[in-house]
Amino acid sequence: MGETSRLLVFAIGLLSSPASCLSQQLPRTEFTTLAGTHALVPQYSGGKPVLVLITFSHKGAGDAAAWNKRFTSKYQADPRVEYWELSDFQGVPPFVMKMILHGMRRSIREPERSHFAPFFTNDDEWKKLAQFDNKKVSYLILADRTGQLVWQTRGPASNAKALELENALVKLWADTR
Repeated sequence: MGETSRLLVFAIGLLSSPASCLSQQLPRTEFTTLAGTHALVPQYSGGKPVLVLITFSHKGAGDAAAWNKRFTSKYQADPRVEYWELSDFQGVPPFVMKMILHGMRRSIREPERSHFAPFFTNDDEWKKLAQFDNKKVSYLILADRTGQLVWQTRGPASNAKALELENALVKLWADTR
C-alpha cells in the first residue's frame, strides 16, 4: 500500500471514529432546575468545563442514578466544573408535565435538585451530540469552557469510564491555568 493510500485510510478512520464528533458544540439550551434556578448551557458555565448527564427517557434513569452515585458528591460542589443532569421532556403535554415535576421535586433532594433540570427544546441537537441510539441508557458529555465537546460516553457507569472522565477533566483544568 502506497503512502497516499495509507494516509487516506488513516483519515477515513479518524472521520468515522467517535473522536470526529469532538468539533461539536453543546446546544444552547435554557432550563430551570428543580430548585427554581434559571440557567443557560453552555454560556452559564462561567469559564468552567461543563459536565452534562442527560437522559432521553425515564428508562435511562437507572444509568443516571449509577453515575450520580459515582460523582455527584465529587462534581456537584466542585467550583472548577459546572455539572448538570438534564432530562428530555420535549413534547410532553403541560398537564402531564405538572404531575411529573411534582413527583420529581418530591423524590429528588438537595444538592441534586439544584443541578437537575428537565428541558423542553433542542432535543434533536442533544440527541445528535450524544449520538443517541438507546433510550434505556444515559449519556455523559463533557465540554470545555466554550461549550466545545471534548469527551463523551454512554451507558452504565464503570471504573474505566470514570477514569476517562477524570483524566479529561484534569487535562481541561490544566489547560485553563
